[in-house]
Amino acid sequence: MRTVNQSHITKQKNSMEHLILFLIIFIVIGIISWRWVVGIDYMEKNHPDYKGEDFLNWGDEDHEDDKNQIM
Repeated sequence: MRTVNQSHITKQKNSMEHLILFLIIFIVIGIISWRWVVGIDYMEKNHPDYKGEDFLNWGDEDHEDDKNQIM
């Protein structure tokens, strides 16, 4: 009795799994990038004077708002 070589079937399955994985990664990265751009655009339109300098408090050591911070 002859056995059937099924290596071509598994090879096709593996390439299809990779295609689905790459498609999911591409969609997730696309959504993250789109939301990032929307957030940057929102900040630019609604808060044009914000520079982000208060995020890490670099520069001046004495801030008036330090006493009101939780940390």
